[in-house]
Amino acid sequence: MFSLKPCSMPVKPNKSSHFFHELKRRNVFRVLAMYAGAAFVIIEVTNNVVDPLRLPPWLPTVIILLLIVGFPVTAILSWIFDLTPKGIERTEPLTDQVESQELAKDHRRRLRPSDFIILALLVAVGILVYPKIFNQDNFKESRESDGKISLAVLQFENRTGDTLFDIWQGGLQDLLITGLSDSEELSVRQYQSTNSVASQRMENYAGFSPRFAKEVAMKLDVRNLVRGTLMKAGGQVRMDAQIIDAQSNEIYKTFLVQGSSEDDFFLMMDTLSLLIKNYVEIKNIKAKRNSSLLEATGNTRSSEAYKYYIHGLDANTNMDMGHAAEWLSRAVEIDSSFTNAQVFLAHSYHMNNEESKAQEVVTHTYKEKDLLPLADRLMLEHLHAYFYETPYEEIKYAKQLVELDDINPMYLHILAVAHYKVFEYEEAVIYWERLFELHEKWGSEWQNPFAYFMLADSYHELGEPEKEGEIINLGVRLFPQNGYILSYRAIWALTQDDTEGNGQIMEDYLSFRHNVTNCPEALISTDFGFLYAKAGRMGEAEEKYRLAILQDPENLQYQMNLAKFLIDEEINVDEGLQIVEHILEKFPDRWALLHYKGWALYLKENYEEAAELIRVAWEHKPLYNHLLYMRLQEAEKALAS
Repeated sequence: MFSLKPCSMPVKPNKSSHFFHELKRRNVFRVLAMYAGAAFVIIEVTNNVVDPLRLPPWLPTVIILLLIVGFPVTAILSWIFDLTPKGIERTEPLTDQVESQELAKDHRRRLRPSDFIILALLVAVGILVYPKIFNQDNFKESRESDGKISLAVLQFENRTGDTLFDIWQGGLQDLLITGLSDSEELSVRQYQSTNSVASQRMENYAGFSPRFAKEVAMKLDVRNLVRGTLMKAGGQVRMDAQIIDAQSNEIYKTFLVQGSSEDDFFLMMDTLSLLIKNYVEIKNIKAKRNSSLLEATGNTRSSEAYKYYIHGLDANTNMDMGHAAEWLSRAVEIDSSFTNAQVFLAHSYHMNNEESKAQEVVTHTYKEKDLLPLADRLMLEHLHAYFYETPYEEIKYAKQLVELDDINPMYLHILAVAHYKVFEYEEAVIYWERLFELHEKWGSEWQNPFAYFMLADSYHELGEPEKEGEIINLGVRLFPQNGYILSYRAIWALTQDDTEGNGQIMEDYLSFRHNVTNCPEALISTDFGFLYAKAGRMGEAEEKYRLAILQDPENLQYQMNLAKFLIDEEINVDEGLQIVEHILEKFPDRWALLHYKGWALYLKENYEEAAELIRVAWEHKPLYNHLLYMRLQEAEKALAS
């Protein structure tokens, strides 16, 4: 056999790559990169020094135009000339033979001085750009020692073309100052001091220039200014107001109101001051709380409703559902279109076993969904599915919300919960992990305790104890008094080999149940029965369930807990069935009792009666129950075969 070895042949460049290769060889790309970085730094520095050095205000514009013109000139010069150790020399063109030899070479690239220049420019650009991109708290520098945001309101500018409106310029300013001064979050400079300073500055500057804004703000010791204009279009009179940062001249927000005549001015100013006050107060409250949950769920223009909403969320986080419902209902009374307050209110009623109130909230809000923006409408569709449909409809609407905004933690959370409810733990983990990755990237923590113990339980079901322990310990650090999180940490501890550490965790949990929640001994015993069962320690679980009955023999719930355990784990189905039938004599219509009697009969292969009982339980359940659904399918399948 013959072996054909490749011959060494010259590499011939194609015509399409010739021009690109020449640009690279002549360092055109490198020069333009350095030019762009240097231009950005020059523009930023110029903008920052014009006012302090009292340079002409047109200087930044001229510099930008010169830099734009210089860009193509630089490209041409970098093509023609090259900077060498010998000085500036003309770059000679390559012949085809020399270019082929260069392309065929396999050489390592060495660092050049220009590399360090580019790196330094990148660092400078990063330093200048970072605050513009990542500054989440626009009012951080505006706060006084008491936490209030300081601002001053300037005279309104008459742009109607009618000098008769000039008399309103100071009047509108005074009305707006009065309207904003009753805010607990704002420190508003008064009319006399503002106009005294502004009138002195206006003598030197024509119009509202950046330098004028800075000097007025400096004299009044504020960072923010409110400037307004009065305009007229046809038969309509319009007022707008802008909140600006006097240092950067950045406009935070613009507000617009309109009326038909001067008779509407007082009402228009009331509306305008309310819009400004609510916007600034809500921004200030969010910034001081620094909660990602608030950023993900707030959608009201009323700062008063927002304050009640925060109290409701705090109570909800602490599992105090009664007070949570009270606070949230007050928020809804003030702003009936506050969608997220409605959502949390319904869930608070549900978790406080006030199902009729929860359903009333859901039914009422669902009727108004078509009047709301898309995101709010999908939230209400999801809420309606939670109470009246199945988790599969919840998943459908939650996925649409995630498609709408895939970095909203609340949307990821409700999608994960919907998967969790149907035991799709792998899918649930995907979305919760994405949620926590976002917060790790943002340097914050998710403030909803449910995500921590539900994700820990998902890891538990998937057999990932290391991740289970990591997330549950994070939850304990953030919510040290949350009973659900502490109970799931106890479950995790019971599955670990660290006997000493486990014992301490169990002691801490027992102390919490005794001293914080003031639970009776029987309730603690049945609670520990659940913990041991979840950890797979069935003997100890059964002991705890039976101990609870001995401690409180008349409590039917403790008897039911034992019956469910004996039937679910198939430890003693006959005894479990006897307990259920005994309780059914007093409560014959309870769907949960019918469910467990039916399932016990299924395990005893009495499929006909089992299917009938589980079917009745399904029809009377208050909310979707996936375990009940799966058992109904099993019973009907067994009956059919």
